[in-house]
Amino acid sequence: MPDRSRNRPRIAGQRRTAGLSGTTPTLEDTPVTEDLTTKATDATPESAPEDVSPATPEVSEAPEASTDEVPEAPAITDGDERRGGPGGVLTAVLAVAVVLVLTVSAVLGLKAWHGKQAEDARDQAAAAGRKAAETALSYDYRHLDADFAASRATMTPDFAAKFDETAKVAGELATKTKATVKADVREVGVRDGDADRVTLIIFVNQTTTSTITQGKPRVDLNRTRFTMVRNGDRWLVQEIAGL
Repeated sequence: MPDRSRNRPRIAGQRRTAGLSGTTPTLEDTPVTEDLTTKATDATPESAPEDVSPATPEVSEAPEASTDEVPEAPAITDGDERRGGPGGVLTAVLAVAVVLVLTVSAVLGLKAWHGKQAEDARDQAAAAGRKAAETALSYDYRHLDADFAASRATMTPDFAAKFDETAKVAGELATKTKATVKADVREVGVRDGDADRVTLIIFVNQTTTSTITQGKPRVDLNRTRFTMVRNGDRWLVQEIAGL
């Protein structure tokens, strides 16, 4: 029987097994397997691991970025805690209290200063009023012009003009009766007043000697109201009224 294996076409790269004819070639002997293996290897891209590897660092870097941001995340700083916390509230309250104390102190100090000014003004006006009363309510028929001039010096210009009218009548009567009048202030009281204007109540005794009294002194107890006003560093009489 003729050997048909000789006439069968041979696949390239196929090896024969000795002593066996018509044996089916193994996978090792099949070049197709080698081609598939080669193609499978070649089909796998060498850059595939490189494409995957960048994703891994990105995932690992995300927690690191989040961890780094944790200290910067709080919106309340130490300064905010001091301002908004109990300490900040206490500081604010103390600041307000200090402002209030300073304001009250300033107001009280201003009132005290005004009060001191008013008190000094009353004392000065009372002293000036005492002298003015003794001068204006005293006169002697022997030197009326000098006496009335001294009286006008204690008064404001407006009141001095009014005083001249009264002094003219009093002078004529004093000349006829040869009268002398001596004023003696017994008491000065402050009714009201401020730093520029003070009202005084003056108790004054006027001793009169004239031909009418037959040369004997006559004492008149008078109570008068003097209004004193500041004129620079002086206090002048603005008004005299009998009470």
